[in-house]
Amino acid sequence: MSTTTQPTLTFLAKGIITLFTLMLVSTQSVQAEQKERFGDYEVHYSAFTSTFLTPEIAKQYGIVRSKAIGVINISVLKKTENGTFEPVPAQLEGMRTNDIQQQQFLAFRRVKEGKAIYYLAEMQFMEGEVLVFNISATPEGQPQPLKLRFSQTFYNEDK
Repeated sequence: MSTTTQPTLTFLAKGIITLFTLMLVSTQSVQAEQKERFGDYEVHYSAFTSTFLTPEIAKQYGIVRSKAIGVINISVLKKTENGTFEPVPAQLEGMRTNDIQQQQFLAFRRVKEGKAIYYLAEMQFMEGEVLVFNISATPEGQPQPLKLRFSQTFYNEDK
């Protein structure tokens, strides 16, 4: 392998590892990753306490590690002609609602590493709080948003 391709492969490998780390760190819930299908699209999502991220990963993405801050991770994939799914850019909007109907808009930011594209948002929560998320993801070039609703209980203690 030439020395010019080595840095590129290392960067891609790190990006893929980071993506999978972000997708799988939500081990506080029974399911590490969840997804919903919409025809040729899949929306993958996870929600977790920011302290599940290592300090290095949190710093890399500008995420505050706190027992009272949660992270939402969303990726939109489209089925290709050969049947595999690949990440696609999308416009994301979201809101979280707690059990007393207080709402907070989610500010998603796009992260692109190699072919991987995902969207991160941070939000505050209280111990044992059940939050309901309403996410609208509109893939680039599509007129209709893919609407996703899920809930997550957040705990600010390490388990």
